[in-house]
Amino acid sequence: MKQYALLSFLLFLCCANLPAQNGKIEKLQQQIENDLFKKPDSAKVYLFKLLEQSEALHDTVTAKTYSNLGITYNQLAVYDSAVYSFDKGIALSNGFPHTQAQIYSNLAINYRTMAEYSKSLQALEEAMKRYKALGELNGEGLVYGEMASNYNYMAKKEKAIIYLKKAIEIFKETEDPRIYILQQKLGNVYFNNGNYKFAIDIYEDVLPEFRKQKGAPYYLTLLAYAESLVETGKQKEGEEWLEEARDGLKDINNLEYMNVAIGKLGKIYAETGRPQLAEKALRDAYNYLLEVNSTRFLPVASYYLRFLNEKNDSRAALEVINNVKESTANFKQRMNAQDELGFLLYAKDTYAKAGNYATALDVFERIDFLKDSIGNAEDNVKIKQLEEVYQNEIQGEKNKALSQNNDLLKKYNSEQKSLTLLTLAFAIMFLVVSMVLYKYHRKKIKLQKDSLAQLETTNLILQENQELEQELRKEKENSLGNKERELVAMSMEVADIQNQIKDLLEASSKEDIAPELAAQIESILNQRNYWKYFKTKFVEVYPEFGYSLSEMFPVLSENDIAFCSLLKLQLTNKEIASLMGISHQSVISKKYRIKKKMNLHDNDESFEQLMRDL
Repeated sequence: MKQYALLSFLLFLCCANLPAQNGKIEKLQQQIENDLFKKPDSAKVYLFKLLEQSEALHDTVTAKTYSNLGITYNQLAVYDSAVYSFDKGIALSNGFPHTQAQIYSNLAINYRTMAEYSKSLQALEEAMKRYKALGELNGEGLVYGEMASNYNYMAKKEKAIIYLKKAIEIFKETEDPRIYILQQKLGNVYFNNGNYKFAIDIYEDVLPEFRKQKGAPYYLTLLAYAESLVETGKQKEGEEWLEEARDGLKDINNLEYMNVAIGKLGKIYAETGRPQLAEKALRDAYNYLLEVNSTRFLPVASYYLRFLNEKNDSRAALEVINNVKESTANFKQRMNAQDELGFLLYAKDTYAKAGNYATALDVFERIDFLKDSIGNAEDNVKIKQLEEVYQNEIQGEKNKALSQNNDLLKKYNSEQKSLTLLTLAFAIMFLVVSMVLYKYHRKKIKLQKDSLAQLETTNLILQENQELEQELRKEKENSLGNKERELVAMSMEVADIQNQIKDLLEASSKEDIAPELAAQIESILNQRNYWKYFKTKFVEVYPEFGYSLSEMFPVLSENDIAFCSLLKLQLTNKEIASLMGISHQSVISKKYRIKKKMNLHDNDESFEQLMRDL
């Protein structure tokens, strides 16, 4: 009896304690929700307290708690701890795909912050698998948006825009109110591409939504918005927004991005004639970001190096270059190649000012390589023809410049050798040696000036060629766009005319038109194949389409490729039937036969995607 009495008493205590325990958990969860993006250091404390109650929590709640802990570590720039927390959450959420997909997305964001893009994309693929299995379109849209951010940081703007369009289309279809998050990412693409005016318009549309909760997303968007204003000449306005971002990031203890904001302010101070403020801001931001191994310190290091060059402080500038090399394994730790390019442009000037021309030339070659790499990564398909036209010319100028630099260096080495021999031969003759050394010094200075002038001339030539290439690329894109619209319009107009004639024949009675005449008109329409009239214009718009399709699928006939060309224009079956002089059913049958030849007859989506992308 005593045992039963004791058991009853313990059960009573447990039941009495349960409401109190639930109340404590709910309070902690509310505190976490309030502080997660505003005060990550406070949120971290509450999250650990909630984890102490893990035995009373469902596995999904514990998993989300670890995920939130990872978010706080990310904001506090403790990225390894963030990865550990996200991995714990993923392990605990096995069997709960929706929760697991969300945590994979958060893990991907953390990897992107660490500039580990391949790991980030792998995590996003895992999230996408789960959202697709659940049939959750909004989840797929969010993942596409994060993929776009990855490609944006990787300087692959075309891919970034493609994935953002997919995400925005999904959110428009589902009427998801979070579409402003995707619009912000689109603004980032235009910002990174230098289209600051359009980026400003997008940021001004989405900032009011982010401002409702003044957390990390708001202040990080504010950073890009402020810099866009500065780039468009609105320095005073941009400085004010940067100060708000700096103060806000300090309040939420996001010290990494706070120092990014300080570095941007230092750049403004330098450009507006406030050197003391500029030096302190740039030095403080550079030292902090370098100390914490931030992937965002190279742009700040670039601002700082430019400032030191303008100040003619070669010693400090060379020290910055050496520190950056040592800390980043020769520039390996960076957000993308553009960061390295920005830094090396000023490093080249530093070496030239210090008289280290050999190293300056090495850096120049690396700059040239990065410019080519970035240009190719941005838009390989659309600028292919422009590259073919100007590649030889640009390479010729480049080779000429390098050849001239080599001649100068050979001449310099030859003269140095001659002077050295003369010095050894006439060492006893002090006066003669002094004169030789004097002449040598004069020639050395002249060669240095000539070499520096040659470097500057080469740089100007490359800049002019780059500007010309950009102008021609824009002109080519506009021309191709106009031709594409003209071709589609013409195709639809011809198809419409034929359909109207057929509809008129079908609606006409024997009294309106003689049966023999109607049959003769219909026979002419059916025998008329309009493809040959559009082939020339189609090739102008898509010169590689037919060749690429035949390379991928050699089994396709010329007639099949012509048919696929009409599909490329996204014409309807009825319009294609009119243009090719065949029946509507024949169009459907022909499309099926072509897909079968391509081994895509069971996958309409892949076939249509191939026609759009090829």
